[in-house]
Amino acid sequence: MRLLAQGATEPPEPGDPADPSDRRAALKARHRAALVAAARALVDERGPSGFTTDDLAARADVSRRTVFNHFSHLEDVVVAAVEAQLASAITAVQADLAASQARSGPLDDLEAILSTPELATTLSWLGRALSGPGCEPAAERVREQAMRQFGAGTALRLRERYPDVAPLELELLTTVVANGMAVVATAWLDETEGALDDASRRRWSELLAVLFSAVRDGFGRRVGAAVTASHAPASTLARSTEGA
Repeated sequence: MRLLAQGATEPPEPGDPADPSDRRAALKARHRAALVAAARALVDERGPSGFTTDDLAARADVSRRTVFNHFSHLEDVVVAAVEAQLASAITAVQADLAASQARSGPLDDLEAILSTPELATTLSWLGRALSGPGCEPAAERVREQAMRQFGAGTALRLRERYPDVAPLELELLTTVVANGMAVVATAWLDETEGALDDASRRRWSELLAVLFSAVRDGFGRRVGAAVTASHAPASTLARSTEGA
């Protein structure tokens, strides 16, 4: 126990509500969350380039200076909003995996949780939010970060569900699926421009089916069969010409 001079008060311990540093940290976190939420709402209403710093500050109910205390550029808060949205979607997917009954194997689990319509909705929003000029590097960075987060967390969930499967195999499986998802998501956004309708949702399901079929059958075998099929008509024609 420390002895205090007469009239002195014990300084607050870290974590004590009376600690000014904790109050400042909480206020800073609250402001950042308000800015990210405001950016999400403004992107929905006006698109990623349809609002100004003043618009963002007013929507978040903070000062313009507060915006720049957290983000150097307006584009940075849009990226933060996308990251938060993707993180929320990944958390929901992993929660669905944890809550669902085990299927015939980990690959079936992955296919089931990644086929949900909510994932297409999230990717559609990502496509709109990062569709402005010069946004390609940020979009690629966000996708890579999301896939790493998905792969690490999902491998952990699968290890809990399938303790008899080697951890290395589960990590390889989730890494392959996560990287494949990044390719599929890019292809889907390129083809549909992020539109959400029956046709685009069907296309999402078709692209996922291609991914999981390739993972099940082996990429080499699938690509080899496609090459063989593409050369078959020419070979058949050559044989028929020789026999004439």
